[in-house]
Amino acid sequence: MSVTSPVIPLLGLLTLVVPLMGVLMALTPYLMPKRECFAVTVPDDVARDPYLRRLKRTYLAIMLALAAAATIACAAALALDPEHAFVATLVVAALVLCVGGYALMLYFRAKVQRYKKAQGWVAEGRRSAGFIGDEPFPKPLSLAWDLLYVPVILITLAMGIVGYPAMPDKVPLHMDLAGKVNEWAGKSPGVVAFPVLFVLFIAVCLTVAHWVILRSKKGSDPAMPAASAWAYGMFARAQSVMLVGMGLLVSLLGPVIQLTFLGVLSMAQALVPIGVVVAVILVASTAVSLVYGQNGSRLLARVSADGRGGAMPRDNDRYWKGGIFYVNPDDPALFLPERFGIGWTINLGRPAAWAFVVGFALVIAGFIAASFLLT
Repeated sequence: MSVTSPVIPLLGLLTLVVPLMGVLMALTPYLMPKRECFAVTVPDDVARDPYLRRLKRTYLAIMLALAAAATIACAAALALDPEHAFVATLVVAALVLCVGGYALMLYFRAKVQRYKKAQGWVAEGRRSAGFIGDEPFPKPLSLAWDLLYVPVILITLAMGIVGYPAMPDKVPLHMDLAGKVNEWAGKSPGVVAFPVLFVLFIAVCLTVAHWVILRSKKGSDPAMPAASAWAYGMFARAQSVMLVGMGLLVSLLGPVIQLTFLGVLSMAQALVPIGVVVAVILVASTAVSLVYGQNGSRLLARVSADGRGGAMPRDNDRYWKGGIFYVNPDDPALFLPERFGIGWTINLGRPAAWAFVVGFALVIAGFIAASFLLT
């Protein structure tokens, strides 16, 4: 069975996820603060150490090779057997990049740890940075911006109420990769309620993510407190802008789903806005990561090329288990910037962290259960 043309562009966009993910993972060591090398704290002045630079280049080359192989496999599956092989190949390719990238990071992390010990690099103390008063540093968008989800929810609800009388008796729910609808649902209030639930779910999840940015411990460099605070502020603001914009784009798919259920759009036509949203998110998220780096490290590197010295003001490597899991019951912060990657993570040493994880999992489970009940 051949795949119809409306489906091919969307599958092609999904294929782009693999190389973009691979390139971003390959560049991660270069996007982290200079004081961190494969999730290990190192002195400021060793960023150009030949051995550490060689490790980064090796990681880069291996990850790019993995990304290229995964991309070729996905492209081949799309060309040869999109209906049966593409989705499985895409999932396996993404898993290989994630698991392989993490395993490779652990391998090089162990090398950096041994090198650090051999070089005798130790922290000079537990120096920290702080500010008195209201400093004029950039800040993330306020949570008030998330009220923009409310009009989308109301519009989606109004469309369902107004269009329900003319709604077809059979509503398409699923389309196979050949472009043929293979699952239907009968006309019901629950069906028109699903797009509203979808928008509400997106709004809740991304508002929580926005709140995490606002509540997170701020990334800082005790050697350059003002510059690092400015860079982190720019990074957090850019991420919050992207998060709100991305959330609104995804939430607008709610009205698109509603129009499909009401018979105004076909499922094939609905693929067009879905493809646009996927493309915008891929490009925007990659661009923000490359321009700002983790904690604004790319910005900081441009304004602070010299004068940082060779000391390690602090070293909290012992709290980072496996390089990415932060466990420190003595740290009051619940959220903090990631140690290897772009974004934020959670302090698993706090009981509140586990309550947060369980609560978020329950929200996801509730959405899935409600989706099945409504449709």
